[in-house]
Amino acid sequence: MSIVSSEPLMIRSAEDQVYEALRDQIVHGLTPHTKLPLNQIAASLAVSTLPVRVALRRLEAEGLVSTLPRRGSRVAPLRVEDIEEVQLMRCGLEGLAARTGAPNVDDEGLRQMREELVLLKKAMADKDIDSYVIHLRTFENICYEASGWPRLQRLIEDLRLSAERYLRIAIAGGSDTVLTSKFWDRFYEAVEAKDGEAAESSLNDALMWTLSWIREYLASDQGNSKN
Repeated sequence: MSIVSSEPLMIRSAEDQVYEALRDQIVHGLTPHTKLPLNQIAASLAVSTLPVRVALRRLEAEGLVSTLPRRGSRVAPLRVEDIEEVQLMRCGLEGLAARTGAPNVDDEGLRQMREELVLLKKAMADKDIDSYVIHLRTFENICYEASGWPRLQRLIEDLRLSAERYLRIAIAGGSDTVLTSKFWDRFYEAVEAKDGEAAESSLNDALMWTLSWIREYLASDQGNSKN
């Protein structure tokens, strides 16, 4: 494994920058159980081992890294319990953002949502996971930002990143049926109608459907690994 930065990290906020670099690589597909050697990471990012240790502890608290005495840190395995926790928390927080934001989305916001929905569907047709994630977040954020609660949006973003790891690994494994627009058409219609409860309902249905799909994928993947 190689984690390389194009330029040295600044001394200020080194811990945050190491954390973000590692988290980004884990979310974007580092294989579960991949070793995360302390000295190698520190050398590749041109920092001491201290900010790397802190970053690894933060990632461990988020369930993205596991550390064993005398064996070091590794990318955490995929666990059904973890994605269940994340998706249920997302239902609460994103449901709140959808419910409170939908009545406040103006005509310009609706126009932007329509544009993003077109791009989202194109990404699905192309099976382009990077574009899918970008356009889905932008689409949802137009509604969420209308809630006027930036702290809520930051919490949502952290949970999205935790869930994205599961999504990307499963799709890379050949399962792309999760890419669907059936919930997002409903979501847009609810926002257009300024119906917060309907927006929350369609959003939660999407999150629970994705959870069900990931459960099936993990069960299948674990079954295959035993054969």
